Amino acid sequence: MTGTQLRIAHHFAPAVGASLGTHPAVAEARTIDLANRWDFPTDVDVIFAPPDSSDVGTHAPRPAGWPGSVRFVQLASSGIDGYPAWLFDGPIVATSAGTSAPAIAEFVLATMLVHEKRLPEVIVRDGTPWPSQAALLQRPLGSLDGKTLGLLGVGHIGSRIATLANAFGMTVIAHRRSTAASPDPAFTVVPFDQLLARADHLVIAAPLSPETTGLIGADALRQVRRGVHIVNIARGAIIDNAALIAALEDGRVGAASLDVTAPEPLPPGDPLWTAPNIHITPHIAWSSAATPRRVFTLFVQNLERFAAGERLINQV
Repeated sequence: MTGTQLRIAHHFAPAVGASLGTHPAVAEARTIDLANRWDFPTDVDVIFAPPDSSDVGTHAPRPAGWPGSVRFVQLASSGIDGYPAWLFDGPIVATSAGTSAPAIAEFVLATMLVHEKRLPEVIVRDGTPWPSQAALLQRPLGSLDGKTLGLLGVGHIGSRIATLANAFGMTVIAHRRSTAASPDPAFTVVPFDQLLARADHLVIAAPLSPETTGLIGADALRQVRRGVHIVNIARGAIIDNAALIAALEDGRVGAASLDVTAPEPLPPGDPLWTAPNIHITPHIAWSSAATPRRVFTLFVQNLERFAAGERLINQV
C-alpha cells in the first residue's frame, strides 16, 4: 500500500480536519456531522470515531452497505466498549490507548490528595471560625506518603499512576490478568484478594470486559481494608452500585471518587447521588489541552502506517 492516498471521514474540528487534508497520505478529508455521528459513510478508506458516553453508540443502527470500502477505523478512546458491534465487522480497528494516560494519572493523584488533605473541608472563608492548633493536632490531615495504592489494571494509565504515586512515597501493588512478575519497578503484582485487603486507595484502571463487569461487588467489598478510598477512572460498570452504596453506608468503604458511572450521565434521583462520602465527576479525567493533540498525532501516525502496509499502533 506504499504511496497510497487515503480518503478519510473524521469528527475533528474543521481547522484540524483542514490540516489533516494537507497530509501527503490523505486524498480527501471529510467531516462527519456529530449530530449523526454513527451514520458512517461507506465510500471512504478510513474513519476516525470518537466515543459516545451514552448507550446510543452501542445500539446505533448499522449503516447501509457497511463496511463498504472502509478498511481502517481509528477509535478516539482507549477502550473498545461504547461502540456498535458492527464497527468491528471487517475493518482493522485501532484504539488511542495511552493518549490520555498523563492527564488521567494526574487526576487520580489529585483525587487522592483531595481525600487525604480533606479539601475543600479545610478551606476557610470570611466568617469561618479559625481552628485552634489543638483541634488541628487532634485531627491531622492525611498523607499519601507511606500509604498503599492498589491498582486494578496496569496498562498505559495504571503504569503512569504507579510512577506518580511512587514519587509521593506510596507503596504500589497491582492486580492484572497476567500473573507474571512485573518488569516495571513502580509496582508489585499481587493476587486480587491481597489487592483488596492491603489498599488504602483502590484505583480501578482496568478495561471493561465480561470478566471485570461487576467485579467490585459485594464479595470484593467485604474483603477491602476498612476505610478504603475507591477511585474509578475506568468504566462505571466495573462497580456494582448497590454494593458500593451499602459499603459506604456501613463504613467499610470510607469514600468513593467516581469519574465514571453506570449509566452515564447518571440520571437524577439515582441512589449514588445521595450515598455518603461519594464524589462524582462527569467522566472528565482525560481532559487536558494535550490530550486531543496526542490523539490527532496517533491518528496521523496510524494513517502513515496503514498507507505503508504496516501494523498499526494499538491495533485491536
